[in-house]
Amino acid sequence: MGPPVMARTAAVLYPGEMGSAVGKALVDHGWVVLTRLEGRGPRTLAAAEAAGIRAVASLEEAVAAADLVVSLVPQAAATETAAAFAAAVAGTGRRPVYLDANSVSPATVAEVCAAVEGTGCACVDGAFVGSAKALGRRTTLYLSGAAAQGLATLLGGALACAVLGPEVGTASAFKLAFAGFNKGLVALFLEAMAAGDRLGQGAELLRVLREFYPGTVETVERLLPSYPRHAARRVEEMDELVGWLVSQGQAAAMGAGTRSVLARFAALGLDADADSSLDEILAACSRAAFLLEEEPHE
Repeated sequence: MGPPVMARTAAVLYPGEMGSAVGKALVDHGWVVLTRLEGRGPRTLAAAEAAGIRAVASLEEAVAAADLVVSLVPQAAATETAAAFAAAVAGTGRRPVYLDANSVSPATVAEVCAAVEGTGCACVDGAFVGSAKALGRRTTLYLSGAAAQGLATLLGGALACAVLGPEVGTASAFKLAFAGFNKGLVALFLEAMAAGDRLGQGAELLRVLREFYPGTVETVERLLPSYPRHAARRVEEMDELVGWLVSQGQAAAMGAGTRSVLARFAALGLDADADSSLDEILAACSRAAFLLEEEPHE
């Protein structure tokens, strides 16, 4: 991971699963990490405390102390969070670097950076590829934008970084392409298993899939348990993917299909506060017959 950096301050907006992992990685490398926790649930409070993240009373207080602000919020809140940051900056003399590390389209991150750069702050497009649990090992923070290399240097090895180029949007598009493949595998697995279950042969189909495609099925089985906790956000991510691909003249057939399956999955009502076992997930899909019904209205 490299040697510790000189003491710096970051604000993480906000410390969910990935945000807490990022905060801990920075704290472990000598950073002071701040956030605003008002209105957050017990899971977030506990994760922030465990990561060594310090609570402050307001966004303005966090921004006034920060060298770096990291945005890790639901896709729909990315532009709103950037606007709140811009308003907070207006009342301080501080001009921290703003890292948008959300799974959004290049068009969305361009809106974010326009709001941020209007304050005189540098904005970097970022995307984590990999899980929060693998941060510091396999998970990489991809960066793009004019200030991307400078941010990678600032982080000083606290996070594994890869700079993709000087254009805002490259990192976000790269993450969406990865997410389309990753979540497409899960959607295809759910669809196939639902078909096998209707034949009364779900267990045998799973055995055969494990035999013929061991690495692929192992990957899906590793990914699926956390899906109930993040189903709605994964649907939003597929919305971003489809919108971006269509804007590039691509049909996005697989992305749209994945989005449809995940929307049905999100409507199953599985426990959003804990991981579910593979058996629980497949049983819920079977009970709902979710792949034969119309996509739920939102």
